[in-house]
Amino acid sequence: MLSFICSWKKVTPPITLFVTLMLLSMGIFASDNDATRKINQVIQQKLDFYNQTFPEIQFVHLKNGEWQKSLQALELFIGYQATNLDYEHPADLRETLLFATIDKIRMMLVNGIPSSYLFKVGEIPAATRKHVCVITFNPIKNVSSNRVATQSFIDLPENVVTSVPEEKYLDKEQHLDFIIDHEAFHCVDTFHFGGIPMSENAFSTQHTCFMRESQADMFAIAMHIKRQRKITPYVNNIVMIRGMTLLNGECQHNSTEAIQLFTSTNIEEIISSSPGDLLSKVKNDYKAIAPGYHEFVTYMKASIEAMKQLGIEPIEMISSLSN
Repeated sequence: MLSFICSWKKVTPPITLFVTLMLLSMGIFASDNDATRKINQVIQQKLDFYNQTFPEIQFVHLKNGEWQKSLQALELFIGYQATNLDYEHPADLRETLLFATIDKIRMMLVNGIPSSYLFKVGEIPAATRKHVCVITFNPIKNVSSNRVATQSFIDLPENVVTSVPEEKYLDKEQHLDFIIDHEAFHCVDTFHFGGIPMSENAFSTQHTCFMRESQADMFAIAMHIKRQRKITPYVNNIVMIRGMTLLNGECQHNSTEAIQLFTSTNIEEIISSSPGDLLSKVKNDYKAIAPGYHEFVTYMKASIEAMKQLGIEPIEMISSLSN
């Protein structure tokens, strides 16, 4: 299947109409059932907002279901010789990165994990803009109830989640907003500031990912405050959960300090700012707490050691830092 994206023969422009009709008939995304149609409409409304706010990028939701059909549709959508922009790379590795990215999307679809990817479209795409932000998000696995929203986000065993007071659960509607805002930020961030840069430092990718995850949380919380016009219990619960990352092996998601930059500021400034202004504010304000490379490595090694003392296995992405 993936060979289609890299070896598709050039065809004449009329095929574009056929491709568009094909996507409409099968859905660029897996088809909805009655249980998910309403919530997918809410997601689409969110994406429509971002499509209007950032017209350089086309935001699309790659739905779960039959992931093979979803990936086939994605390949048609981004066109022949498309380029993934999430990581800086030399031109001769374009195809390799594209294969790796599509495989990662497959994994996220199969496991129902929210994620986002920015592509520059290739030749004869079905997309109507030059850049496409692909968001994977399974609402049933992530926001079907307050408890599900909390458990999927905290990623801890069910018996641990049941011990959490219900007032500390994440509100499912507000969490849906948070996830889309968070993932949209990643695409807009990459579009304006480039992908994760190449480096000779062994853990440079993890360092950059840590900072960008914190910034995405900052932006999502800022959009929440702007939408609600106040700091809500949801914000406080997010801060609490992000502070528990040592317990689920994902200390690279500890964004508590970053989020508190916005919870301790004048919220009127946030409320009156546009999404574009909030993007700039996130990038500027985060500089005050951004860890240097060696500071980050020291933090991660200390966190991994603490996790081991607790009997918790770090995720594969960061476990190499303990060596």
